[in-house]
Amino acid sequence: MVMMLSSDSFLLLALLLSLCHDVSSAFCSNAMSSRPRLLPLAMAASNDITSKIRYLGSGDDAIIRPGVVLVAPKHEYDHFLMKSAVFVYAIGLDENEDMVIRGVIIDHPTAFTISEMSPNVMGSLSENLMFRGGRSGSDSAMLLHSAGGPDGHVKGTGEIGSSGIYEGGVVSAMEAADGGLANPDQFKFFFNYMQFRENELDDMFQGVVDDDGKIDEWVSLEVPPEYVLDSDLERGEMWSKLRNIIREIREG
Repeated sequence: MVMMLSSDSFLLLALLLSLCHDVSSAFCSNAMSSRPRLLPLAMAASNDITSKIRYLGSGDDAIIRPGVVLVAPKHEYDHFLMKSAVFVYAIGLDENEDMVIRGVIIDHPTAFTISEMSPNVMGSLSENLMFRGGRSGSDSAMLLHSAGGPDGHVKGTGEIGSSGIYEGGVVSAMEAADGGLANPDQFKFFFNYMQFRENELDDMFQGVVDDDGKIDEWVSLEVPPEYVLDSDLERGEMWSKLRNIIREIREG
């Protein structure tokens, strides 16, 4: 079994579809669990195309922590998780003190812009597409972006892991985009999220032997921020791209 690292805090941006404000959820920090384990080393991709991708293991050996992307296997048949890539943005204890992992599916676009769902989001960001992050969340929404940090122009929460991605700060984001201090492509809106408990994760990460006799299982990766924030994606498109990269890494 393996060890799961929590984030220092679990801050969920609850941008209700009729409102535009930040709300924090109550997750406890520094919680630990038994899976998955943190490997001492990760394989880095070797060519120009995948040089910014880091392979963090698969199945029981996968590293899961805030800031990684989990790539589904071919045999995953859950309606939301099938052909999905899930960005993990928080790990911690919920209101019942149960360990949970929360993430958003990064390649499940909707037909709606953020302004169509929340008229309080205006200006340069108003035409950004909404992505469906998952099945949980009571139709709440959140903002992820790469315009935060000490040198950024958006005030929100801290960096998610070491991903270069930040959460929240809708008003500041609108001001930065309208003022030309940040590109609208640096911002991505999601409604709802995926939530997993430890036993669910155990079941998910059990591999299946495919027709070639190889084990097909969930994979953990570190990817550049632009992979997560890409809004020009069809359903399953980033999943397909990352699966190809995983194959190249393994064959290399």
